[in-house]
Amino acid sequence: MPRQRVPDIDFDNFVLGQIKNLLNENKIYINPSYQRGDIWTHTQQIELIRSIESRYSIGVLVLFINDTGQYEILDGQQRLLAIRKYLDGTLDLKDAEEITPYQDLNEKEKILIDAYCIYFLKLKSHDAESKEEDIVQIFLRLQEGSPLNKAEKISAHRGAFKDTFKETRDQAKLFELLGGDKRFRLRLLAAEMLLLELEGDFDNKVFPSLELQSFISAIEKYKKSLPPSKLKFYRGNLDLLYQSLNYLLTALKPREILAFYLLVSYLRKHKAGNQNLINEVSAFAKEFLKTLNSFGIYDEKAPRGMPEDVFKRYRAYKFEAKVMTTPESIRNRFEMIIGEFSRLKPFIEKDPQRYHDEEQKRILYFRQGGLCVHCGKPMDFRKSTADHMVSHGAGGKTSDLSLAQLLHERCHRNLEKTRKKKLENKK
Repeated sequence: MPRQRVPDIDFDNFVLGQIKNLLNENKIYINPSYQRGDIWTHTQQIELIRSIESRYSIGVLVLFINDTGQYEILDGQQRLLAIRKYLDGTLDLKDAEEITPYQDLNEKEKILIDAYCIYFLKLKSHDAESKEEDIVQIFLRLQEGSPLNKAEKISAHRGAFKDTFKETRDQAKLFELLGGDKRFRLRLLAAEMLLLELEGDFDNKVFPSLELQSFISAIEKYKKSLPPSKLKFYRGNLDLLYQSLNYLLTALKPREILAFYLLVSYLRKHKAGNQNLINEVSAFAKEFLKTLNSFGIYDEKAPRGMPEDVFKRYRAYKFEAKVMTTPESIRNRFEMIIGEFSRLKPFIEKDPQRYHDEEQKRILYFRQGGLCVHCGKPMDFRKSTADHMVSHGAGGKTSDLSLAQLLHERCHRNLEKTRKKKLENKK
């Protein structure tokens, strides 16, 4: 068995701001005798820049110091080429609106991105007689895949949370329209919407971060099971999104869909009278997206005919879309889309108090002289139930006792059946 070949190794780093000059001046050298060309897909290049902007590691490069003192790339060429494209402005960002072009960064943002560390192993010496062969063999044996992005890291875990969003991605009709080759990105979208539903406080507008650590925490918290009621509601939201947006989905980016998910989830929880919600969301989405896409994010003036206040709101919405993973950004975008829906499609909020409390029932009991309003017979207070004469779902206020009545449990059930039948006959 031959003796193991062990080169001298140092661990070092560049900062991102150096890369362009190092490549242009040939100090980082791409050896054409064994290196392939620029073969990464556009998606891979975008995901790398997303990782850098999110301050994630992009893995460790492997470089060899050759006889002329150049850093010869053994592993990491595709990553460095993608970075150079981003720095010199040739990377197409039209499908990655949340990534700010390098040239458009302000001074503080540019300092932060330039300071991003790119770590590498530096191989310094080999046996002179076998040096060239060693370099090629090391290169051939190194992994050349892209660094794991957030979607791939989350998908690598096990448990009920992961099983649910993976199953959702594979089975929900919503994702059939999104389609394409974005398997992991769409799994991430399913995971993001699930996380917002499980951990979001819609009443107080408090939402979790969509950074990796939030998902890891959720994976641990929901390792064995998810709350059945929230899981059912989550799936109902996805169905409503599919039915209301339909083919609009084919033109939406995943991050744009998140805002609509928040809207639908909120309306199903809080809006009174949701019998026509699918059509209402559909009509709103068309109007909202038309306005949103009538100008560019860096336009300073409103398009002709658009009020200045509307322009400012929609422009602010576009800028929030560039981050969207922070709790503050999610809340801001949520408030903006709810506000626009309320403006374009005014609605009645459900009373946050769903059921009458014991004191309210006691007032009704004595007001009615202890008799059931439906059948006129005496009631046992402990077995009576309160009824909204204007249903809670249609905007009936629990606090308004002039529109409430107390009934036998049996009478209440019969009354609800009668109401349901009348509603069905109207349809």
